Amino acid sequence: MTSHDAPRPPLLAPESDDLLRVVFESAVDFAIFSLDPEGRVTSWNTGAERVLGFTEADILGRSGDVIFTAEDRAAGVPALERTDATAHGRAEDERWQMRKDGTRFWASGLTMPLSDRSGFVRILRDRTESHLAGQRLTENEERFRLLATTIPQLVFRCVADGSRTWGSPQWVDYSGLDQPQSLGLGWLNAVHPEDRALTLSAWQAAADTGECYVEHRLRRAADGAYRWHQMRALPVLTAFGEQTGDWIGTMTDIHELRAMKDRQDVLVAELQHRTRNLLAVVQSVASQTLRSSTSMECFGAEFSSRLRALSRVQGIVARAAETISLRDLIEGELRAHGAASRIEAVHVEGPPVTVPTPGVQALGLALHELATNAIKYGALSQESGVLRISWTIEDHAGERAVWLVWQEEGVSMPRDDAPRRKGYGRELIERALPYQLNAETELQFLDDGIRCLIRVPLP
Repeated sequence: MTSHDAPRPPLLAPESDDLLRVVFESAVDFAIFSLDPEGRVTSWNTGAERVLGFTEADILGRSGDVIFTAEDRAAGVPALERTDATAHGRAEDERWQMRKDGTRFWASGLTMPLSDRSGFVRILRDRTESHLAGQRLTENEERFRLLATTIPQLVFRCVADGSRTWGSPQWVDYSGLDQPQSLGLGWLNAVHPEDRALTLSAWQAAADTGECYVEHRLRRAADGAYRWHQMRALPVLTAFGEQTGDWIGTMTDIHELRAMKDRQDVLVAELQHRTRNLLAVVQSVASQTLRSSTSMECFGAEFSSRLRALSRVQGIVARAAETISLRDLIEGELRAHGAASRIEAVHVEGPPVTVPTPGVQALGLALHELATNAIKYGALSQESGVLRISWTIEDHAGERAVWLVWQEEGVSMPRDDAPRRKGYGRELIERALPYQLNAETELQFLDDGIRCLIRVPLP
């Protein structure tokens, strides 16, 4: 009789309770089998057949090593487990095991020697799903770690009231607070004192809203500067949508974004202000032009001319920064009126001087009225006429001003009072400039042309 034919010692002695036999056969989720001292299978329950795929007829008398992976068999793991069980009374392990069809599954196993030292009993349970779930959890945690440590945002984990349980390395580097210092509400020490109450209020509201969102200033340890950050946190949910108690959040530097928005708000406000002012000017020009016009045709021509002048001034303002060259303003108006055809009759001279943008519109319209008058009645309407435009800068006790002189010569003045009547141009020069620019003006009608003096204070 060979050792394979020798009677195997039963896992359960004949005198054992029937209850134990029932348990042995009914534990279908557990593979329970016995081995002789050499590792051959001597008993095999229904659970073993279900978990491992071998029937009792397939496996009895064969080496139990067949359920180990090739790598483990090569490393002598089956014998080591039996040796360990003999030495310590039990040997536990978790490893990949093999089914009859060659597929692997993750099993938690227990090997114990039989009390009569006639072999061993092994109990295995398929833990593949929980093992893979654990692997996925580990992989997800590693992905989260990589994400949290590589993105520019400051990442943190906390509980529902904002008490911190972890902060990313970026948080530590930025705030200068290490992990122990940041735990609980310690991280608030990096928040601007004026923003702490607001930040805590956001966390209190988060319990109802399911989200924490707040903008606050955060101290940068590198230079001590407080910079605006946007903090947003959401609760971690289970697969059933229930909160786990953990919250994950980020803090994003929005300092430059807020500064841009502030500048945009200023620009929008300035645009609205300028638009209102421009509309008021257009309304005033229309009203004054209508009052001095003898017909709608005359009104249309005069109003269009003045609107074009206003448009030119606005174009210069749009291209300039804080100030505008007086020479550019004058020469631009002369070009618009075709003075280039009489270039020998026009003389422009004066030192470099700039006019603040708030005064450009009124001064530009005044120059337009003077140029229009010169084209219609004055120096640029007659061959003998000469136009001299000059300016000087005066400085008395730190109060600076520019004196502009518009002088027309060689003009045969008309006998009627067309140039002298109180039209829009005279009202603009004599009333609007003093009001808008705090200017001093004087308009003189001489025998050979007009002379206009304008004194504008400079900043």
